[in-house]
Amino acid sequence: MTISRPPMAPSRRELLKGSAAALAATGLGGLGSFVTTPVFASEFAPGMTGGPTGFEGAERFQYNSGMSEGRAIEGIKALQAAGKAPKKLTILLPDGTIDQISKPFREGASAPLDVWKRETGIEIEMIGAPVGDVFKKVMQDVTTGSGSYDIYTGPWNSTGDLVASGGAVDCSEFVQKYQPDWGDPERGMSTEALVKLLYTYNNKYYPVALDGDFLTWYYLRGIYEKPAVQDAFMKEMGRELAVPNTWQEVDDISKFFTGKDFGNGTMYGNGCLMSRFWGLPTFYMRLASMAFPNFYFFNEDGHPNLNSDLGVQCAEEHVRSLAWSPPDALNFTFAEGWASMWNLQVPNIATYTAIAKFGDGYKEDGTPKSRATGMMDSHAPVGRRFGDKINRRSILHYSISGWISSKSPNAEAAFLFLQWLSSTRTFTLMMASPTGYFDPMQQANFREPLVASNYKPYAMETIPYTIARSVPGLNFGGQTAMDNALDEELQAALTGQKTAREAMDAAQGKWEQIIRRQKSKGILEAIKASRDTWTTIVDPA
Repeated sequence: MTISRPPMAPSRRELLKGSAAALAATGLGGLGSFVTTPVFASEFAPGMTGGPTGFEGAERFQYNSGMSEGRAIEGIKALQAAGKAPKKLTILLPDGTIDQISKPFREGASAPLDVWKRETGIEIEMIGAPVGDVFKKVMQDVTTGSGSYDIYTGPWNSTGDLVASGGAVDCSEFVQKYQPDWGDPERGMSTEALVKLLYTYNNKYYPVALDGDFLTWYYLRGIYEKPAVQDAFMKEMGRELAVPNTWQEVDDISKFFTGKDFGNGTMYGNGCLMSRFWGLPTFYMRLASMAFPNFYFFNEDGHPNLNSDLGVQCAEEHVRSLAWSPPDALNFTFAEGWASMWNLQVPNIATYTAIAKFGDGYKEDGTPKSRATGMMDSHAPVGRRFGDKINRRSILHYSISGWISSKSPNAEAAFLFLQWLSSTRTFTLMMASPTGYFDPMQQANFREPLVASNYKPYAMETIPYTIARSVPGLNFGGQTAMDNALDEELQAALTGQKTAREAMDAAQGKWEQIIRRQKSKGILEAIKASRDTWTTIVDPA
């Protein structure tokens, strides 16, 4: 049997201003094209004046002064001419991202950082930190007033906490001046809501998205299509095994696989993470689908909805799904979750898209990256049926963003580096790297063959389809405290210390208390602004 996917048809946002109009808006038109180094000028495609050279296909990542990267380079040149550009910018990064910026994706290619240095002469000092510690270091720099960095990076969810602390620069003026292509109708994010979600906080441009951590569903097609599996599922469930469309179907598949051995060892049906921090988005995805078109985590007045009847029902379903998880699932990070699929221990997982880059394919020596090589595939997010519609929902969770430090004396130059790095040509080049934590999200990324070779052709429609149907996690001031409070109560329910109702009542009370403490810092306004970034896309059932 062949497993089929639902049709992929993400909606497109309205056309934005063309590049010529955008260039005029920058006020830099009089500068002309930035000067290229003569030795490289002959390697550029006709009309292009910057970007990588020296490898087949380099022209796809090149640009000129009418493009977002080119506007950033011209901006730097203008600052240099005015004596306002620094010799060096310092950026704090998760250490697993540095190679994507500093190393070429293959021998003979240009590393993004080499291109920047060649075109601007500005050194970028990259200081790495473990991914779990990077935001702690951000807040340490803010609270001590050290001003050690021009640019911070860390989880998108932490934007509100950083802004509330006064640690980030509102870049709205720079966005207006230099017109990054984040919302380009052909190359950038596919909807205006996604631009707001990834690049604004409370309707101001604080974060610059550098990552696409929209949880995407992967499954073992090679297991699903086994005749023995199909026959067993038909016998037990009374229908053919197919990729799920709803959470009920996910739970049915989870129950079916748990405890069975189809030739690769005992399986567990629920591959989604259930542990502290890493398992929280699993709950949020399920929660977002509880009502049509969305179950909002807060009502229109900013009051939490956790202990509503639907909130409690979701918690009960979430707790029940632990019975189909691997034995040590409450201690898993994303790495153990990925390994459970790579070792053919679970049939499916909703996770970060690099699972395919690191686990499906072949190493340089020709050996498989994992036991799942050649067996993996992806499918659309799941939701719930409401009449003849399904509200498929995923979530943005963690997802590395960049912010300009409020202590930086080089805010404009720092923004221009982030614009250059996050623009659709340079960012797509970074996605060609076989290493690193930055994952694709822009429309241009999914049309690039080098990206498809990393993230696999089977996901090039699924990921953007998922992105268009994703809702935001919490990212306003108080987010860390609120996520920790809910996480603590969910873990209490998962370990049998509380009922789902008791856990949701307790989490509701904690959220209400946090909101009262954060009220003077604009949390209610941020909650209301967040509602505008929620998708309302629904699909035929």
